[in-house]
Amino acid sequence: MASHLKMIISVELVGIDGVSQRCEIAKVDRSLDGARLNDFGLSLDEAKKIQRRLQQELTQFQTDQAAQRDRKCQDCSRRRSVHDSRHRTIHSLFGSCQVRVPRWCSCACGSTARLGMGSVETLLNGRATPELERIQAELGSRMSFREAARVLDIFVPATRPHNHRTVSNRLGKVADQIEKWDIAGPYRISRAGKSPVSVFIDGAYIRAVPGYQSRHFEIAMGRVVAQGRPPRQFAGAPNIATGKHDIVRAAMRAQGWLPGRDVTVFSDGEVGLQGIVLSATRQPVTHILDWFHLSMRLRHIEQAWEGIRHLQNLDVYLQNVAVHVPRLRHLLWSGYVREASEAVKQMLAQLDQHPGFHDAPGKIRRLYELINNLATYLGQNAASIVNYCRRYWSGQPISSSPAESAANSLVNARMNKKRQMRWTPIGAHRVLQVRAAVADGRLKQAKLDLAA
Repeated sequence: MASHLKMIISVELVGIDGVSQRCEIAKVDRSLDGARLNDFGLSLDEAKKIQRRLQQELTQFQTDQAAQRDRKCQDCSRRRSVHDSRHRTIHSLFGSCQVRVPRWCSCACGSTARLGMGSVETLLNGRATPELERIQAELGSRMSFREAARVLDIFVPATRPHNHRTVSNRLGKVADQIEKWDIAGPYRISRAGKSPVSVFIDGAYIRAVPGYQSRHFEIAMGRVVAQGRPPRQFAGAPNIATGKHDIVRAAMRAQGWLPGRDVTVFSDGEVGLQGIVLSATRQPVTHILDWFHLSMRLRHIEQAWEGIRHLQNLDVYLQNVAVHVPRLRHLLWSGYVREASEAVKQMLAQLDQHPGFHDAPGKIRRLYELINNLATYLGQNAASIVNYCRRYWSGQPISSSPAESAANSLVNARMNKKRQMRWTPIGAHRVLQVRAAVADGRLKQAKLDLAA
């Protein structure tokens, strides 16, 4: 009994005239004698060869059929003669396709071909397919450009290795189209009625390229949340044509925000971040100070006090500090800003009047600095401190944790942490646009004009 297997893979192509033709794509040979799991199905190299050959046959067939439509004169409907042929190379996800494109002579009626109106010009309008550019952009936003090129070499049937500069350039091209599409997007009517739109915004620093005006520059990123819609992420770098406020405004508009509708901003209290949202809305907004940042300042004071309260009977000499430190958290959690500010002033006054303060060890001075910093922080953000207890038990957000999550997913995972790459503002901005689109699922939905 024969133990040799032969699999012939062919494709049948049917043209616009109804005529079919069969083309053999590949032959796969297998033997049952001593067959192992490595012989099961197609190998990666065999699959890549089959895909490349299939793509080549299909693209040439499409080009021939489109050329036959262009051969007929649009004025007199007569078939024109072939002048010559030239080759075009189109890069696709399943390999580089070199197709033969005929050129036609002028018609005997004297009419000339209209540029850009033929089926071939429409079909071959570019050097790479949009699908390939989207895949390269997504991989380039998830990992380094060189690593993205190596991953493509493993799985994509290319005739030559992918270049990391090509991945970078096409990511920039896709990012520009995403930004253009977002900025030009219309207002979307939200189904959530008049419920406020929440903007969670935060900042992060990434390393700049040598020769930039500073060693680091700040990225503004976050999320826009509206009832009845999935969250929308945004990010922007400084010193680029598109301002950060334009990016925030586009994200809010995509979430159903309309001018005049209430906007609630959650941040760590930095004035610059609030200013971005104010410039985006061009109207007053409600700012809520992030409870996490406020709680961390209180935690530092509590830890510093616990470390020195038993030294030199400080519980007796610093009675106001001993009383107010445990209750500061409750006062601010319940929104009693005035009482908390008064307690901070009393603690500072008692520490300053302590007879041994100027000769005190560094721990007491550290406690004074922490309380003094809290006093400044409360003075700058007194209007943004709310009743966090009431909001928490009613299910409303009290912190900018969505912005912190956006910082991890957009910035830290690609540009900080263990990544050693340095960035220009425009390069970082483009990567962030693609990463945000990938995280939101907008990259697959975007109708991008990627023709070169």
